[in-house]
Amino acid sequence: MNSVVLRIKSSRRASAAVVAGSVVVFVLFAWLVVVSPKRADASKSTAAIAATQAQLAQARQQAAAARRARAVAAAVQRALPAGTDEPGILDNLQAVGKRTGVIVTGVTPNTAVALTNAVPLTLNVEGRYFQIRDFLHQLRTQVKVKARGRVTAGGRLFDVTGVSLQQPTAGSSTLTATLAVNAYVYGPSTSTPATPDATSAQATAAGSAN
Repeated sequence: MNSVVLRIKSSRRASAAVVAGSVVVFVLFAWLVVVSPKRADASKSTAAIAATQAQLAQARQQAAAARRARAVAAAVQRALPAGTDEPGILDNLQAVGKRTGVIVTGVTPNTAVALTNAVPLTLNVEGRYFQIRDFLHQLRTQVKVKARGRVTAGGRLFDVTGVSLQQPTAGSSTLTATLAVNAYVYGPSTSTPATPDATSAQATAAGSAN
């Protein structure tokens, strides 16, 4: 009887060992066949996503740089046109005058000054002192160079080199001013500005219309 019991116990231990061994073999098989490849695939997918993100970030930076370059090119074109563009000069001066309340009564070429990269002009304007002051400020600050070389231009690049104020009527708040102004161009100034009479007539008519 005892021998039979021992055989049964021995058989149970052997069966348990076989089951345990089978479980270990199954786990190893599952690891090698299912889990390990999936982990490798996941690692490859993560690396691919990271590479794609880096490419997108680089493309975004390049697009932003291209937009900035186009904006700078447009600003430079407004500030420094390739030609003298006399009608553009008159329009710009009249627009600044309208914003500041100044009347531009005359614009004539300053033939006493010879410049290769600018159109020298003599401006005659009317307005109150602070209006004329604001007019001069806006002329000088239409073009700005900001941080990282970013250029903004609300109009032509002007330089005011001389100002003469007169009070036509004693006690009047309205002043007249004669301004020496250079309107810059990109490269040499190749065309001759309009004759003084024609230019003054255009500016006076535009100032009266405003």
